[in-house]
Amino acid sequence: MKKLLAILIMLMAGVASGAGQTLVMVRSPAKATHVMDVLKETILEYGYQTAHVQRCDGGMAEFHYKSDFYRVVFFGKVEEVREVLRRHPEMSPYLPLKIAVVAEEEDTVLAAVDPRALAPMFPDDPGLQVLLARWYNDINSMLEEMRKLKIHR
Repeated sequence: MKKLLAILIMLMAGVASGAGQTLVMVRSPAKATHVMDVLKETILEYGYQTAHVQRCDGGMAEFHYKSDFYRVVFFGKVEEVREVLRRHPEMSPYLPLKIAVVAEEEDTVLAAVDPRALAPMFPDDPGLQVLLARWYNDINSMLEEMRKLKIHR
């Protein structure tokens, strides 16, 4: 678990460096491929679109970490992201939102950076503060749904 956590932190740290990030993480008893399918459906149900799914299995081998399944799901609401980037182009490293999905033994671990960790960087934008809190609530709810998935092997 320590090795997995270190890898997730490295992945997310590249995304949220300087933001004092907090990880939101859950463990699901379901198989990673099933979690991934359900996560993509859940993202849509929350009104977001999946922008890209990146395979990370091969790249992690360089760190001597073997995983049968390691993906990062990039997602967001297109107009929301465009508006945030128009007002705050410096947010581009943090958008779209991301959730890492990693198989670990029989379980699946999901992790995301807490968007509220970015709030101190934008103290003069109360609308962005509210949006970051909503994104956190949505991510937290989606991850909680993945945690409660039934075992599907």
